[in-house]
This record gives sequence, structure tokens and C-alpha cells, in this order.
Amino acid sequence: MLHELCFEIAGHRFVMDTPDTELTLKLLPSFHPFLVEKDRNPGSNGDGRNNNSLFRFSGNKDILVPEVDPAETMNFEGTQFTVYHTEEGATISMRIENKIYYLFASDDRKVFKSDLTLISPEEGRFLLYLLRAAYGMAAIHHRTIKVHASVIEKEGRALVFLGKSGTGKSTHSRLWKEFVPECTLLNDDEPVIRMLDDGSIRVYGAPWSGSTPCYRNASAEVAAFVHLYQGPENKLTRLKGMDAFTSLFQSSALLRSDKRGRQLTFALITDILEKVPYHRLDNRPDREAVSLTETLIG
Repeated sequence: MLHELCFEIAGHRFVMDTPDTELTLKLLPSFHPFLVEKDRNPGSNGDGRNNNSLFRFSGNKDILVPEVDPAETMNFEGTQFTVYHTEEGATISMRIENKIYYLFASDDRKVFKSDLTLISPEEGRFLLYLLRAAYGMAAIHHRTIKVHASVIEKEGRALVFLGKSGTGKSTHSRLWKEFVPECTLLNDDEPVIRMLDDGSIRVYGAPWSGSTPCYRNASAEVAAFVHLYQGPENKLTRLKGMDAFTSLFQSSALLRSDKRGRQLTFALITDILEKVPYHRLDNRPDREAVSLTETLIG
């Protein structure tokens, strides 16, 4: 007998089918703040999809690797991902050392199936990564995207700090917490950006936050994006046009081989940049750098 777990991230709900809710939740400690009661009226259309949810995720499935060439291979934190595309959907393999598991995503990104048992203690890292992939693939169809960034929030408004690893995103957030009263860290690695129906842009906490345990089910209005670079002096510069677009796109988390997802990402980033200012910060870093970005939050 299967049971359901329902989570909500950035206002989007998704459902997991599991043989044991308690054991599955033990594999996902960072997801606990995002656990919600399942919908009373699920609106199922009879094929496993749920009209009121972002997607449904299930385990214990036999996943066949398509007999096609891989469309994409990625290596991340000692983990290898290989992506295959067919008319039916996408299949992703995830390998860590000698362990490998698979995820299948339906073409409409409403159904995700895995060969994970969802209850074995050794599956925690695999489940966390595959859920991250599933959420990203589904959310972009609802004007929502994950980005690699650190986010500081104050009085309902947020600054999103982007940049390559080692350029000071987390350090700048830490300096904000040190020097700016009443600010809080919303997420320190992979927050979620969403454009709402009224055109407003909000950033949300997520169950993915890198090495910093910050898993907040909260959100704030995006006041500005700031791309950080290390430099000999502090200098804040407004970016526009292709410079801003390229910077935000390169910080976005998506399957590069997913043509439809990439097109949706292009459109969403274009719309976001019409609403939210984008800046470059060359920084040392120090209190003066914080003073520069503090002017952006209003």
C-alpha cells in the first residue's frame, strides 16, 4: 500500500508516493519545513497526474534506458548525470561511485518515476538530487526557476547575490548579517525565483542550500540581482541588456539539453529583467561593499 507525502516549494505543490512516509522523511530532513497537508480535492485525471499539483513522484519503478545517444552529461560534486531524450520524455541516470539510479520524466513534466525504493538509508543523497532535477524541470513550465545564489532578506525585500563559486556570495551574505540589523538569510545556494500572475518577482527558500543549513519556507520580493566579482576595490555597476541576461542565465539551474525548458527559461529571464534591476559588484569584501548593496534594497 502506498501513502502520499505533499510538499510545497515556491507556492507549487508536488506529491510523492511512498511505501512508508516516516522512512522517506528520514531521507529528506531539509524538506520538513516544506511538508504540507495534501489537497482534499486532488483532481486526478486517472493517469497518475494531479491537476492541482506540480508533479507526482514515485519509486520502485523499472526504468529503461533509451537506445539513443546521451543528449547531455554533467559532473557535479562527484556525481555524474547522463540525460537521454525521447518522444515519451527524458531519462536521467545518476551515478555516485559504483551506485547508479534512474529517473524518468514524462514529456509534460507532470509524472516522475524512479527506481529508488524511497526508504533505504543509502538513497538519501540520490533522492535529494533527483527531486531537485524533477522540481527544476517541472517548475520552469510555471514561470519558476532555480538559481545558484545566496539571498539576504530584510523587511520583505531581498537581494539575490550571484556569481561563480569562490567569488564571495556566501561571504557577502554573512557580512550583511554582521553589519545590517534585522536582515536574515533566506537561502545560501539554490533559491527559487518565481514570476507571479500579477507580474511581481519573488524569491523563495528551498530545501537545497549547499553547505549552509538554511531551509526556510518563506519568500520576499526581489529588490535587485547582484553578480559578485572579487576585485581590489568596491564598485557597483548597473548591468543591462545582454550582459544582464547572460549573467542570470548562466546562474540558472536547468537541463541545457531540454530545448523547451531552455526556451521557457529565455522568456522568463527576459521578463524578469524588465521588472528587476541587475548589478555587478566588484568587491574586496568588507563593510564598504555591504554599504553599496544596501542602497539597492530601499
